[in-house]
Amino acid sequence: MSGWAKFTILLCAVYLGTTDLAVAKSMEDKPWYDWLWPLGQRYGVQTLKDEYVPFQGAGQIPYRPRLHIELGDGFLDTGKLSSGFKVPILGAVWQPRLWNYIFNRSVIQSFDDGAEGRDRDTEISNRLDYYANLQLTGTEKILLGLRPTDNNSPGRFTRYTFDGSDKDFKNELNLDIETLFFEGDVGSLAPNLDKAGLTPIDFGFSLGRQPITFQEGIIINDTVDAIGLVRNNLNFPGTSNLRMSGMWAWDRLDRNDRVRGSNANMYALFTAVDAPVSTFNIDTIYVDDNASDGSGDAAYLGLASIQRIRSLGGMSTAFRINSSLALDSEIPGNTVGNGTFITGEFSVTPHGSKDIAYFNPYIAIGNFTQAGREAIVGGPLANVGVLFASPNLSTHGAEISPFVDDDVGFALGYQAFWNHRRTNLVLELATKKDFGGSGNDSVAIGYQLQQAVGQYFQIQIESFYTFNNLISDGAGARFEILTVY
Repeated sequence: MSGWAKFTILLCAVYLGTTDLAVAKSMEDKPWYDWLWPLGQRYGVQTLKDEYVPFQGAGQIPYRPRLHIELGDGFLDTGKLSSGFKVPILGAVWQPRLWNYIFNRSVIQSFDDGAEGRDRDTEISNRLDYYANLQLTGTEKILLGLRPTDNNSPGRFTRYTFDGSDKDFKNELNLDIETLFFEGDVGSLAPNLDKAGLTPIDFGFSLGRQPITFQEGIIINDTVDAIGLVRNNLNFPGTSNLRMSGMWAWDRLDRNDRVRGSNANMYALFTAVDAPVSTFNIDTIYVDDNASDGSGDAAYLGLASIQRIRSLGGMSTAFRINSSLALDSEIPGNTVGNGTFITGEFSVTPHGSKDIAYFNPYIAIGNFTQAGREAIVGGPLANVGVLFASPNLSTHGAEISPFVDDDVGFALGYQAFWNHRRTNLVLELATKKDFGGSGNDSVAIGYQLQQAVGQYFQIQIESFYTFNNLISDGAGARFEILTVY
C-alpha cells in the first residue's frame, strides 16, 4: 500500500471517528460534497441556556496543571494573593513570584531539499527552551531564557545522525543566555513620580536580550540586545488607539549569514494604528554597521493593513509591503539587498466549523532581505505558509527556500480541527517561481498533523514532497513530541 493511500485512510479514520453522530445523521439527505466541507468537526448553533447556571467555586473549577516551578502566588491559581511589600522611594507594591516552565521538543526526522552537494539527513535531535519568569507586579518582570541543548544554529543541535554528511553523535550542551530582559511600565514601577495620576508617564519599556518580531517576522525576526520604549493609547483623530515604539539594539543582530555579535547598531520606530476599518502598521528600521568587512548600512520599511471584509463573507485579510535598501552596496548571501516584498493573506472559516481555509500570494521584486534573522528561522517567506517555514529544530529546513529574489508564488491550505481543537490537520500546496530567470522553481505539497495527549504532551507528524526544475526533487518527514511543563 502506498504512503498516500495510508494517509488517505488515516484522514478518513480521523474524520469519521471524531465527527458528531447527530450532525452526521442530519446530513444524510444532503449532497455528498457536504461531507468534504468543512473537513473538521462540525458545530451546531449555540443558544443561550434557559436554566440558571451557578458560579463555579473552589473544588468545581477544572484542574489547573502546575508549572515546573511555582514560588509565591501560583500561575492562574485561585485563592488570596500575597500582600507583597512596598518598594522604598519608588512607591510600587511588589508581589514577587517565580514561575519556571519548559518547552522540550524531541524529534526523529529525515530531510532532503534537493540542493546540489547536500546529502539526506536522518537524525534524532532535541531542543529544550527553559524559562524563568520573576514576576514583580502585573506589569514588571524579569525573564531568563536558556536553550541548553543547542546553540541556535542548524548545525549546532544536540543530535545523533544516522545518515547524512555528519554521521555521529553531536553534543551541543551549554548554559548560554539566549534571553534575559527586564520589562515594565514607568508609571507602575515608580508611582511616587505621579501620585495625582495626571502626568503622562505611562511608558512601557524593555531592556536586555529579547526576541523582536515585526511584520509577522518579514522585516525582522531576531533576538537582540536592545532597549525599547513604547507608548500606548495615544489619541489620534479617527482612531481608537495609536501605539508607537522606539528601539535601539547594539549587539547580536543577525544580518542573515553574518555571524552573531557584530557591532551593528539598529534604530527602529514601530507604529500601530487601530482605525474603524483596519489596523495599520508602519515600521521603519535603520542599521548602522561599522564592521570592517564592509557589510554596510541599510534601511528597511514595512507597511501593513489588517482587516475583516464583511462583504466577502467575513473573510480575514492582511496586506503587507516590505522594502530593504542597501545604503552602501548590496552584499550577496541574503545579507543586504535592494528589493520589495509584497504579500497578501486571505482566510475564511467555513460555516458550522472552526476550520480555516487560506490563500497567501506573494511577489518579490528584487532581492529583499531582512534587517535581522536568526539562523534557524528561515527567510522572509517563513510566514506565508508551513512549507516555507523551518521547524526551527536542527538541520531540517524549509521545504521551499524561504529567501526571495525576483520570485512570485503562493501558499494554498486548509486547517481542520477535531476533538475541541485537540486535533488539527494542515494540508498545503505551495509554489515559488523565479521570474528573474536565475533561480529554481518549486512546487511542494505536504501535511502537518498535531494531536494533544493529556495536559503536557503534543505529537506532531508531517511530511512533504517538492518538485524542482533546476535541482533534484526534495522529500522529508518528521515525528516530533512536544512536552510543556
